[in-house]
Amino acid sequence: MGEVVSIHVARKPHGVAESLERVLVHANYGLTGDWRSHRDRSGQLTLIEAEALEDVARQLGQEIPAGASRRQVVVRGLALNTLLGRRLRLGPVLVSVEYPCDPCSQMERAIGRGAQAAMENRGGVRCHVLEGGELQVGDPVTEEVPQHSSVERAMPLP
Repeated sequence: MGEVVSIHVARKPHGVAESLERVLVHANYGLTGDWRSHRDRSGQLTLIEAEALEDVARQLGQEIPAGASRRQVVVRGLALNTLLGRRLRLGPVLVSVEYPCDPCSQMERAIGRGAQAAMENRGGVRCHVLEGGELQVGDPVTEEVPQHSSVERAMPLP
């Protein structure tokens, strides 16, 4: 099981990421107040591992300011790249993990020289919001295992 470590919204493109203790997340939209949130769009919510950011900080020899990764939610205790195509529950919020969130040249500006390369294959993931709710720092993060219907359970294995 993982945990929500921090939450960040950027109210305008290239704007400063603001740290929040809680935020309202809307199904098929994203985070209230974040310019990147849009209806009927992929990548409505971004996640990154705290452990990846800590490793990148060690590799670069500098601290990474909160929200500098430009990912909206930082989690601890999950290997996000292994969860592609699966569902995660973050407190009351349910998301489908869609695809990797590759680091871009913005990382060089936001974090520092060498950040884009250091974050390769660990830049987080983009998710589609299936169920909304109020997300808070400290909320548990768990993989949501799909429930099988009684028909599926009753079918014999080949």
